[in-house]
Amino acid sequence: MKNFAWRYLAVGALAGLLVPAAASASRPLIDLETGTSLVSNMKAHRIGDLVTILITEEATASSSAKTKADNKSEHGGGPGLGFLDFVKAFDISAENKYQGNGDTQRDGSLQAQITARITEVLHNGDFRLAGQRMVNINGEKQLIEITGICRARDIGADNTIMSTYISDAQIAYNGSGLVTDAAQPGVVTRILNWLF
Repeated sequence: MKNFAWRYLAVGALAGLLVPAAASASRPLIDLETGTSLVSNMKAHRIGDLVTILITEEATASSSAKTKADNKSEHGGGPGLGFLDFVKAFDISAENKYQGNGDTQRDGSLQAQITARITEVLHNGDFRLAGQRMVNINGEKQLIEITGICRARDIGADNTIMSTYISDAQIAYNGSGLVTDAAQPGVVTRILNWLF
């Protein structure tokens, strides 16, 4: 009887140890719905996942043109003979010179960080991204918008990507408010610039 009791207690203790193990074994090593696993790095890969875009855009353009033209012509004639003896000897010369120089240079730089959302997974596995951020400081609004397409392998393990790796990127940076309005030319100046 005593051996039976000990066996009963041993079986009960063993069952108590096996129940949590069975419960934990019911959790899969890979969750097919979320894509997470014991070794996953949680990279963005589905519609709605977030990707932080590091915007580092540098643009420099320069152009120069130089034009030079020189045209000279000379004409002359002798005195008239016979009934044209009233025509005197003449010399005509004309010279036309033109010289023009033009030079233009434009520099642009934009550095920012914005978190965008995957809006579409294309058939080849690339992602379409879209995001915007608006900052309002004392009525001065600054809006950054970005859209484009990126490859899955270009997204880092920390879900960041450089803007230079985004194809068909459209980046807009606009501002509005008192400071922006003060920097704009007046209405009369804009009308004169449009006319002339």
